[in-house]
Formats: sequence, structure tokens, C-alpha cells
Amino acid sequence: MAGGDAGIEIFDVDHTLTRRSSGSRFVALAMQRGVLPRRLVFAIAWFSMTYHLGIIRLNAREDVIPYLRGLRRETLEALARETFARWLKADIFPGALALVKRLHDEGRRVMIATSSIDFIVAPLAAYMGIDRVLATSLEFQDGVSTGRIVGAPMFRGEKKNAVLAYLAEHGLSAADCSFYSDSAYDLPLLESVGRPVAVNPDSRLRRVARARGWQVIDLA
Repeated sequence: MAGGDAGIEIFDVDHTLTRRSSGSRFVALAMQRGVLPRRLVFAIAWFSMTYHLGIIRLNAREDVIPYLRGLRRETLEALARETFARWLKADIFPGALALVKRLHDEGRRVMIATSSIDFIVAPLAAYMGIDRVLATSLEFQDGVSTGRIVGAPMFRGEKKNAVLAYLAEHGLSAADCSFYSDSAYDLPLLESVGRPVAVNPDSRLRRVARARGWQVIDLA
């Protein structure tokens, strides 16, 4: 594997580095704390079903986001830290921790690219020593959430566009980079890098990876 500044090792988060969805963990705790309404559990169930059926559609008005309107940044960040300490830290695959450590030991830079909201994954990134985070960003005005996101969610083609823009800005080639993901939703970015890696892949991605000779890793 090339070292130094040749490229970046890029990871998805949910079900790639972690067993469970970081966003679902956050929302569950926020409901427990009374910050978000418990009826939101129905939106989560719908989100999960459409995601696994491959029919989910995300946009800046995704159903869950308006529930965050009016909440202060420090409240959300504190909940994110508690979510990580309570659940998300234990959700990290031990094999993922070992892999990221090995890559760092080899002199590689490690980045995460996720559709999850940036403050939710920030504690995980800090714990794992991640060098750069690209994630969906919630919009704040004077420290208060507007309930909207900045730009578009980091999902499907938008994730690819964001990563390629970052690489171009820093004079890096996608051909020198790896991308690790569990989901066929990430095929646009997987197809754009020099070394696509399917990690705990869903059934569609596993088929594609085998057909194209991509590396497949099953982490425990």
C-alpha cells in the first residue's frame, strides 16, 4: 500500500465502522431525554424500512430534520457526546478499530464520509483518530438550529461529489484513494476511487463487489 501523501483511506460510518446507525442512536437518546418527541420513532421505522428496501429518498426537508428546529448547538453536541459514550463507542467493530490503527501506522490518512450529521459522528471521529470528517451539516443561526441542512445530504451522488471536490481542492487523485462502505447506495463513490472495498456489504453490494473483483471484508 502506498504511504505518505499518495491518497486517503475513506470510510463510511454506519454499518461500516459501527454495528448500528449513529443517527438512530442519537435520536433514541434525544427521545429518552425529552429533547425530541417520542412519536419520532415512527419516522425512524419508516426511514429504516425504506433504506433497507433501497427506495429511500433524502433531501434537505427529510422528515426527521424539522424536529431539530429551535434546538441549541450545545444541546445537540452534548447529546452526541452522551450517545457516543453510552452506545456508539461499543457499536464500533473491533476489526474497524484495528484496521484504522493499521492504516495510520502505515502512514495513511483516514477520513470518514457519511450521510450522518457532523456533530453526531464527531465524538467517534475523535476517538478513532480520524483525520478529516465529511458529513451532512445542520444549519445554525446564532447557535440555534433552523431545522434545515447546509446544501444537500451526503448521500449517493452527493457523497461522491463532496469527496471528489475535497480531493481536488487538496490536489489529491481519487485513483490513489480507497473507499470502504457497506452499502450499494455508495456505489457512485466506490466506482470513483482506485481501491473500492466492500465492508460487511449488503446483498446488492456483495454481488457487485464479487462481479468486479473488489475486496470484501467482513468485520466483527
